[in-house]
Amino acid sequence: MDSKQLAHELKAGKVELPLKPIHRDAMLDLVLAWGTLDGALAMLLADIMRLPYHEAADTIGKQGGSGKLAEMIRLIRQSDSAKDAVKFLKKHKNLYERYSKPRNRIAHGHCAGYLLADENYVVFVVFERVGHEDLAVDAVPVEEMERATRWGKEFAAFIVQMGRR
Repeated sequence: MDSKQLAHELKAGKVELPLKPIHRDAMLDLVLAWGTLDGALAMLLADIMRLPYHEAADTIGKQGGSGKLAEMIRLIRQSDSAKDAVKFLKKHKNLYERYSKPRNRIAHGHCAGYLLADENYVVFVVFERVGHEDLAVDAVPVEEMERATRWGKEFAAFIVQMGRR
């Protein structure tokens, strides 16, 4: 579905609830994968800060993943000997931000249902102003959720391996 047709369908509000198992599974898998990634990032940041996890939880427990990556970059940059690690983390911070978009829609938006014209899209209403009197409406393809899940799992596994070193 092209963007013009998608915009037309969203404006028409032709959505259906309840979600189908494929939608629910994709959303659950994504949220669980990113929960694991968030925990892995927190543990690696605690390791870099040389803090026990229970102490680091007070400092970084509520910080978002992008913020944890930014703090890692800042701390590693100070050591001056790990330029490759900084470059790697900066690249992955950008990827994190891109792949986090579907997860953020799920976590912070109202799921209005799936698009009747194309069941591949799950529709979210987000409490963000668009135009003069509208709220943001977004449709996230199931495939995008699945890509973000795969990336989140792979990155979490890599972060866990880094922490073990």
